[in-house]
Amino acid sequence: MKLDFDLDRYVRNSRAVDLSGVEWDTIPSFPVSGAEARTLTFMMDIETHTVMYARDLLATRAAFDPEITAFMSCWIYEEFWHGEAFSRFLGEAGFTLAPDRERVTARSPYPTKVARNERIRRALGRGVYTGHLASMLGSALTKDFVAIQMTWGAMNELSAINSYQSMIEKSDNPVLRDVLRRIIKDERRHFAFYRAQARLRLERSARARRLARWAMQRLWAPVGTGLRPQEESDFALVWLFGDDGGLDRLRRLDATIAQLPGFAGATLAEDARRRSLERLPRHRIPQMASDWALAHAGVHRETQAA
Repeated sequence: MKLDFDLDRYVRNSRAVDLSGVEWDTIPSFPVSGAEARTLTFMMDIETHTVMYARDLLATRAAFDPEITAFMSCWIYEEFWHGEAFSRFLGEAGFTLAPDRERVTARSPYPTKVARNERIRRALGRGVYTGHLASMLGSALTKDFVAIQMTWGAMNELSAINSYQSMIEKSDNPVLRDVLRRIIKDERRHFAFYRAQARLRLERSARARRLARWAMQRLWAPVGTGLRPQEESDFALVWLFGDDGGLDRLRRLDATIAQLPGFAGATLAEDARRRSLERLPRHRIPQMASDWALAHAGVHRETQAA
């Protein structure tokens, strides 16, 4: 079977997200809510730590596949720049983050948030090595393990696309909407690759379909879970998708994943939303988005928007 994705074109055109023409200097003229800042910080951490997921992936049979490794060489680079775009936006909007409250501006050297990223990775501690070993073991036990990883990747990338689209709809900041639209273009290509790989591998193996369905229903959690505290993951999911419109969006997401072989009727995103709402009811969102709550979570509003 042929991969339904133009990998050659993707690799030849891969580059850092195009931020030319972004009106960074106008950011303080528009509002950035506490909910936006808290969610965007969570998103920044996810994008910046894509390399940690890639490390586990490359410890499995996926590393033997030249197409997957070619894609990942570009994917990690592009995701890094997504994280840096969010880092700069937060800095230009007047926010600093724990632990060192670095002020990120156009003149800041890359990578930004070095102290924060090092602390996050150290905090993962033993769980990082446990997950790494679990990926290696799973890969050693079955050749269909890569099908699970590609399905997992497709779900995560589609979740990112829908999260950014939801934030665009909620935001009153035109610069943030501009940055998010540019990043979504990259995420669509990433999703297309993972979906094509997942479909290819699921179509040719009934065992792969059974294992992938079991793993996604029993083990998958929204991207970022485990990397950051559960409360941060729940906050982002409930703020973005906790209303009726968010439920409709997640049902459409699930319907897209349900088109993969073996995933008919899957409700992964809707189930994740339900669990987050059980832990964090919507009425708590305003309190958790106050400047006091942000500071307690390590997100500091240093300046007020004009």
